[in-house]
Amino acid sequence: MKASTTSAPATTSSGPSTTSAATTSADPTNEPVLTAYLGFWDLYIELGGTPPPFDPAGVTARLDELTTGAERTQLFDFLQKNAATGLVLRGDIAHSPDVVSNDGTVAVVEDCMDDRIGVYRVADNSRADTDDPSRRLYTVALRQSDGGWKVETVTTRPEPCTV
Repeated sequence: MKASTTSAPATTSSGPSTTSAATTSADPTNEPVLTAYLGFWDLYIELGGTPPPFDPAGVTARLDELTTGAERTQLFDFLQKNAATGLVLRGDIAHSPDVVSNDGTVAVVEDCMDDRIGVYRVADNSRADTDDPSRRLYTVALRQSDGGWKVETVTTRPEPCTV
């Protein structure tokens, strides 16, 4: 997700994800939060890597599994726009998530993420964005909804971070 602010993820990959995580949140109550968090990024890569035509009903159903609120809307719009312009995401993400707060209703995850996703044109397989090898700090709020955790907002900082 190489977008400079939230949710209009600008990167993802098709095919199986090679998302990896080094979790520092040992509290067992955080395990479902981290599972939903990493599942969100796998879904982002999967849906972003799906070539046109865009399936609004199918995408909506999948997004409803792991997103809510503003993030759901922004990600749907991002995926629809990419499909309309013939773009897909390819690559993977290396994670180092940490649950920094969890009150049982809202949890916040910080992740110094290595986003190795690129945006590619379906027509000729050429890359449409520029690779950024720096890790960036992502702050993601998840909300307890319908019996599970769902990503509500995603923000990132422009300066690089280190793990």
